[in-house]
Amino acid sequence: MGTPDRSESIRPDTLATNSLSTRDVIAISVTILAPGMAMLLNVPGVAVIAGTSTPLAFLLGGIACLALAVVVIGFTRRMAAAGYAYTYVSRSLGPTAGFLAGWMYTFGLICFVPMTMAAVAYLASDLLGLGQRWWFPLFLVGMAVLVALSVVRISVTSKLQLAVAAATIIVILVVDVAVTAKGGAHGNTLAPFTFAHTQKGGLSGVFYGIILGITSYIGFESAADFGEETANPRRSIPVAVITAVGIATVFYLLTTYALSIGFGVDNGAALGSDPFALKTIAARFVGAPLGSLVEIGALLSAFFVCVGCATAATRTLFAMGREGALPPWLGRTHSRFRTPANAALAVAALATVWAALVGFGLGTDDLGGEPTTVYYFFATLGTLCVILVYIGLCVGGAVFFRCEVGRYRIVTHLLVPAAGVIIFGAALYGSIYPTPPEPLDMTPYVTLAAVVLGVLALGLLRVSRPEAAQRIGSIIGEEEDKKSSAVSGAG
Repeated sequence: MGTPDRSESIRPDTLATNSLSTRDVIAISVTILAPGMAMLLNVPGVAVIAGTSTPLAFLLGGIACLALAVVVIGFTRRMAAAGYAYTYVSRSLGPTAGFLAGWMYTFGLICFVPMTMAAVAYLASDLLGLGQRWWFPLFLVGMAVLVALSVVRISVTSKLQLAVAAATIIVILVVDVAVTAKGGAHGNTLAPFTFAHTQKGGLSGVFYGIILGITSYIGFESAADFGEETANPRRSIPVAVITAVGIATVFYLLTTYALSIGFGVDNGAALGSDPFALKTIAARFVGAPLGSLVEIGALLSAFFVCVGCATAATRTLFAMGREGALPPWLGRTHSRFRTPANAALAVAALATVWAALVGFGLGTDDLGGEPTTVYYFFATLGTLCVILVYIGLCVGGAVFFRCEVGRYRIVTHLLVPAAGVIIFGAALYGSIYPTPPEPLDMTPYVTLAAVVLGVLALGLLRVSRPEAAQRIGSIIGEEEDKKSSAVSGAG
């Protein structure tokens, strides 16, 4: 008798289960944070408005993300799914909110793909001395490699990602310690953690800074997107989430503080105007070779976070396609690797088109040129979209825990989610006032347009495929686990 072909027994909408360990999902969360890229490229963008009060913006962003981490862990201990935001909001606030959460989260993560690949192209062209005119050819090369890695099982790259992230963090920590030990330009001070050193707006200036500050944290929770592929997800994913946000908060505060005192707390304009501020400070306080290592580390971080954002976005597209909320072909996996290859190709195509439109159509020297305009535009746009989802998760968590948790704790289950809502809401306010520079001032309107488009897509789904609309938020495999538990309990 011949051996049965396992490929025929595996459903085409099934992911590779138990393929990721705790270490793998920690690597995914930490590398999607891209700490090297965030500190090299995001800090000057924050400092343009927040000045040397930038550490306060990162502190507030970290508090909000810690609150969100508590919510995500609470959900994860009760359910594990691909496309966590889509599923969790569906289960807590209903299918309509869940669909919009999945829609906006996926849109936001897809925005981070051209953002981070533009960073790769920008840093590569600088390191190679090619000039910015080469950014788009380098972008295309990077996207080709991205597609290949997205189709291969992600555990293949997770070990390398974690090694690069760890090496980059160590290099930057050397800079942080050197600057702090030498007292920076004018000595150590707590002034960077006040509202008094913004470039514009005081309080609102720090709120604006939270936008790009939160951009630097986004991804800490992305391990939850791989719940169906993780062995023992109810233990591994909470460990990954809390490890990532804890490392990020401490590391970002040390680095932004070192940059603020390195330039001098009264010299926020110089910090905001230097696109390679971290490299400048590394060269000034440690030596030029370390500054180059910082840039190389940022380039590698940017590439791996691009891979991470793409893979996380494809999981939500896959989950929505599998349930019929989006075209079903998005819910099909590769016959060999069991990865959502169709969704990966769709993400890569969208990212490339968007980068070309923004870079060649809206690129401005005021933001450093075409690749950096792509970077800051999609960083802001993607963060606005994801912040709306984070608010939905915090509100949904408070509702879910009130109804589903046996022992209700008012601090953990109400006050912590409320703190997240307040700080994320402040970041939304800061994105509107003070008005950001062109073309970033367009991003709130694009975000609103994305919400409207999502509402229209949901309405069309309910009319054309009502059975698919009813499946929104279901978890394939989760229901089977519940049935098995019920049978075991009855036995």
